[in-house]
Amino acid sequence: MPRSRPMLARLLPMVALAGLLLTVLPSAAGAAALFPVRLEAGIQRGYTFDASGAIVASRTRVVPSPTSVSADERVWIPGRGTHLRIATGSLAGFWIKESMTAYKPGLVVTRTFATPERTAFPRGSYLGYRFDASWQIASTRHSTLTGDSAALVERRGVINGRPFAEVVSGTWVGHWIPIVSPTVLTAQKLTCASPAPVAVGSPQVFGVLPGAVNQVALTFDMGGRLTPARDIVNRLVLDRVCTTFFPTGAMSVTAEGQAVLKLIGAHRYLFEMGNHTEHHCDLVRGGGGSPSSAPCAGSGFSDAFIRNQMTAAEAKIRAATGMDPRPYWRPPYGSHDSRVRALVAGLGYTKTFMWDVDTIDWRPVVDGGPTAAQIADKVAVNAVNGTDVLMHMGGYNTYEALPSMVQRLRARGLEPTTISDILR
Repeated sequence: MPRSRPMLARLLPMVALAGLLLTVLPSAAGAAALFPVRLEAGIQRGYTFDASGAIVASRTRVVPSPTSVSADERVWIPGRGTHLRIATGSLAGFWIKESMTAYKPGLVVTRTFATPERTAFPRGSYLGYRFDASWQIASTRHSTLTGDSAALVERRGVINGRPFAEVVSGTWVGHWIPIVSPTVLTAQKLTCASPAPVAVGSPQVFGVLPGAVNQVALTFDMGGRLTPARDIVNRLVLDRVCTTFFPTGAMSVTAEGQAVLKLIGAHRYLFEMGNHTEHHCDLVRGGGGSPSSAPCAGSGFSDAFIRNQMTAAEAKIRAATGMDPRPYWRPPYGSHDSRVRALVAGLGYTKTFMWDVDTIDWRPVVDGGPTAAQIADKVAVNAVNGTDVLMHMGGYNTYEALPSMVQRLRARGLEPTTISDILR
């Protein structure tokens, strides 16, 4: 596709590229200068278009881990949305659709209103954001509206590829609220939930979760490495992904573990807790353990030892989050039998959660583990209605896999949510 002339782009709000009428968006005015674009890990597709907007050619690349490239135009292509023309790398010369996986970092103001505009807030649950100078989350505000409402907004923009509007009245004054699209001023409600856990009831073991309605559970164990854990939680908050966590007691009392669980507890409208035992011992075969194997030495654990593994962890999870993990638990290494299940059920842990998609994210790439792109692809391709995905707060490439994973699941009509949301 021929390049647009920079002077024309500066003078006119619309330009014709190869006969195709394109809207030059604010960030592209005077677009001779290159600007950075972040491509998240996963599948990236670029296109060229003819004069009618039909696709002429496409190119697909798998980006193993997030990377930065340069672009020279950001335009609205009628019927196709905002696109970025990539100028460097293997997708140079192709247009990539702007999204949470391909974007100009930070804020791109797309419109400022001389008189604040009314934004609709249909009945539902909403989450607003304040950002710091680097456009990372500084704070959030959640509220549920029992009836349709509205608020005034002063600016519309895209923050790290996600459409927002800046609210200047009402409950979310001073916050950016997600909107349904870059051009539609309707607030985007939460599409997942974290209701109270199901009743204790009779013992059950779950793999694929019954009762799902176009839903999957992205679940995270927290029993070892915690380097990206807070980043993972913040990304889940930014993308409004309801999640179930299974921490161990031992990791819950570390300095980083405390910070992670405090962040989770501050967003309990998105998150819920399960129990992953105190020391991550293999309760059936013996051994195991994290971060130390010493408490798990030997085999043939006594009834009292197994009970203490659950009650000690529960006390620490409650103290750190204010949340009750019962009746949910996940056995370390997926190791359980009728004796162990009976013992933990006696403590109120009647719901044993396994998984049907295992990301193996605890293994680094140098040891044969998956890249971020492979993690995202495994989940996006293999998830079915009711899938329970196993990931880890210390997963080596889990944080980088999340944007592509979440975007592709939602594109398939599968909403990530909590275990309780599915079981209820």
